[in-house]
Amino acid sequence: MDKLRKSFSILVTVTLLSACNLVTYQPVETISRVNERQGYRLRPVITENTQDGNLIAVMFSGGGSRAAALGYGVLEQFKNTRVHPTAKGVTLLDNIDVVYGVSGGSVLASYFALEGRDVVPKFAENFLKKNFQREVISQVFSLSNLPRLTSPQFGRGDLLQEQLNIVLYHGKTFDDLDKRRKGPFAVISATDMNTGLKMTFTQDMFDGLCLNLNDLEIARAVAASSSVPLVFAPLTLNNHGGNCHFTMPKEFILREQTVNGLIVKNIEETKHMLAQYQNVRERPYIHLVDGGLTDNLGLAGLLDMSDVLGLEQTYEQVQKLNLKNIVVINVNAQNEVQNEVDKSADVPGMGEVINTIINVPIDKATQNSLRRFREFTDNWNRYKMKKSGPKVSLHFVGLSMKDLPEGELKKKVLNIGTSFYLPKSDVDDLRRAAQILLQNSAEYHEVLRTLQ
Repeated sequence: MDKLRKSFSILVTVTLLSACNLVTYQPVETISRVNERQGYRLRPVITENTQDGNLIAVMFSGGGSRAAALGYGVLEQFKNTRVHPTAKGVTLLDNIDVVYGVSGGSVLASYFALEGRDVVPKFAENFLKKNFQREVISQVFSLSNLPRLTSPQFGRGDLLQEQLNIVLYHGKTFDDLDKRRKGPFAVISATDMNTGLKMTFTQDMFDGLCLNLNDLEIARAVAASSSVPLVFAPLTLNNHGGNCHFTMPKEFILREQTVNGLIVKNIEETKHMLAQYQNVRERPYIHLVDGGLTDNLGLAGLLDMSDVLGLEQTYEQVQKLNLKNIVVINVNAQNEVQNEVDKSADVPGMGEVINTIINVPIDKATQNSLRRFREFTDNWNRYKMKKSGPKVSLHFVGLSMKDLPEGELKKKVLNIGTSFYLPKSDVDDLRRAAQILLQNSAEYHEVLRTLQ
């Protein structure tokens, strides 16, 4: 019997070691030269889709299935809202040009881009009504996956990618988004865990890595954007930067200093973020985690651009697009879960500590981004009135669960945690919350008057 056990133990060890050697990272296809006329790029979409004079962008925050359900509720309302007919369609849903998704919001954003108006009801059927989290957990603890999970080049984030493919994406790549999408252009972002920089899944970003984004599975980008540290392992991306004749864009930074008691702002040239990826020998790989760590609302990129260019230059650049209205609708699923930590002298557990480490900085950055963007919107529209030539109005619609009317529904949805499964009652509450937020939003009704 002892010999049998020993033989079995040796067999298992050999099998695991063999599996470790078999499971290796599959790199994204590299490019030898940048071609700005090819690939998944936002600029041509803006030019082509804004012939009606309107640019409409929707942004879904992070927050797991809570964010996905709240965003889905918003899209349901958009599908039933008629606007002035354009070549894109007769509903607000049809006329969305760009959708940004972070973490849990990236699941909905990318699926919306693939399916267009059919996102309602397909996303509910294929994702919200299923216990996606149970499937992921079962795969993590499945003995059949043990050999792969012992490989240093395969982790829980890769299992998340596989499950996303099974339920939603079915192996589709950014080539499908580039050439066969039915909906808006989707911008998904993750975070480089080593540098803390925001990594956006567009070809303009991947030019700097000398990679062909169209070769990457959508599920991998979404898994990277959703890889909450300690819950999911980071997702690996190869780097080939410095090998495709990429011209480094000029990067500027806004610096503030106090001179004689006055705050003086100076714009200085600095190294572009992509400069960090040009030495492939030093950084042959990049490891990506949750996009919410750098921008949980999708607004930071727009704010950074306005800081660098300044209001006047930004406005002049937009005027060249012959736009009349820019509409930004931000769907913020930030919660406010009540806990009993401060009612006891007991030392908080590991779960509470991890929640604080991850969520407190994100929540503070979220509030700061919202405040800054509202200020930017007000300044833009004041400047518009002084500027000669075509007028371009900026409309910002902020939809936050914290703005719900006081009552049982608000209390319920703010106490929904972050996970990849919600019971039907929670999903229905979030859909109802989306409807109420839109009904109560003066900014939203102003946008509808403009578009109808």
